[in-house]
Amino acid sequence: MKNPGYVIVGAGPVGLVFSLLLAKQNQDSHLLESRRKNDSHSDQRALALSYGTKLILENLGIWESLESKVTEIKDIHTSQKNSFGRTILSASQYNLPALGYVVSYGNLSKALEEAVNESSNIKITYEFEVSAIKNEKDTTVLYGSNKDLSIEAPFLVLADGGKNTTGLIKGLKKKEISYNRTALVTKVISEIPPNKIAYERFTSMGPIALLPNGSEEFSLVWTGKDGDIQELAKTPKNLFLEKLHEHFGDRVGKFLDSDKFITFPLKKITLEDFPKTGMVVIGNSAQTMHPVAGQGFNTGIRDAYELSKFINESESSQVGSDRFINHYYALRKSETKKTLFFTDSLVNIFSNDLVGLSLTRGISLSLLDNLKPIKNFLVDKMSFGK
Repeated sequence: MKNPGYVIVGAGPVGLVFSLLLAKQNQDSHLLESRRKNDSHSDQRALALSYGTKLILENLGIWESLESKVTEIKDIHTSQKNSFGRTILSASQYNLPALGYVVSYGNLSKALEEAVNESSNIKITYEFEVSAIKNEKDTTVLYGSNKDLSIEAPFLVLADGGKNTTGLIKGLKKKEISYNRTALVTKVISEIPPNKIAYERFTSMGPIALLPNGSEEFSLVWTGKDGDIQELAKTPKNLFLEKLHEHFGDRVGKFLDSDKFITFPLKKITLEDFPKTGMVVIGNSAQTMHPVAGQGFNTGIRDAYELSKFINESESSQVGSDRFINHYYALRKSETKKTLFFTDSLVNIFSNDLVGLSLTRGISLSLLDNLKPIKNFLVDKMSFGK
């Protein structure tokens, strides 16, 4: 029996992927998005896609149209400032076409929306700002900012990222912990082009990640103490590029140019409690993590995949029930907990500048480069979230 339909709040990549996965199962869905149509297409923020996410996009028929706009990550080079020791992960060592991929948020959203528009199973309503969510009998009702506008949701999926919609849901509780760190994001051009290599450099000011973004540019993510990063963001461009070179070193030569800076505080947010019937929270609405390992977005995509798979394996009458909701969260809790632990461990080990720890890290990086089982674990975690 066909489910009467799913209402998905949020038409970002996670919500769009979920609706397309449902459509492959001949399930109807209705996406509600607060932005105007096509607003996201100009968003040039870089997303790091895991190999596992690529497989999901391939399964949806998205990858072929997206491939020309994607940059492969063939190698990941990890090191720390003022210390020996480094490790290199290469896709060729693991029989993978790439360890990951970089694409702009706008290009991914556009490709997904084009696929959604071709599906008779999916409807999108733009400029719908959810102002209230109420449980009424056997359904949930969402009210727009215009109180006369309401939509019934037999089963509600919340996938609107960092928006505050979760605060409208009675019985949903989140735990928020500040990392007391801020991230600075921009694009940079260096003397030596990326050549499909990603870099992770641990410094006294915090981790610096350079992701290849096209043939000429890197996407830079520099995280550190709030005050240090805010001060960095006020630095004139020429001085910023010099400081970046000072901390990153010579592996890509001097830095020649940068784009505008974006900064945002880093927090870990997890679900503490949730409504037991009628709705599920996925993606950044369910968990937000430190960007050091690039796991947050891909964890959200796996949320969407696992939820659609669980729906497909369940009796339609059971979808949205107390038992269904608890079972889904139990399925996802193990992976999410491991990924958060993995991410936090990297932050604690490599962002701590205690005396003596730098030497230990250097030895660890040198050993890691020769310990195949640990490297296999890292590749599995980054590629498939295992």
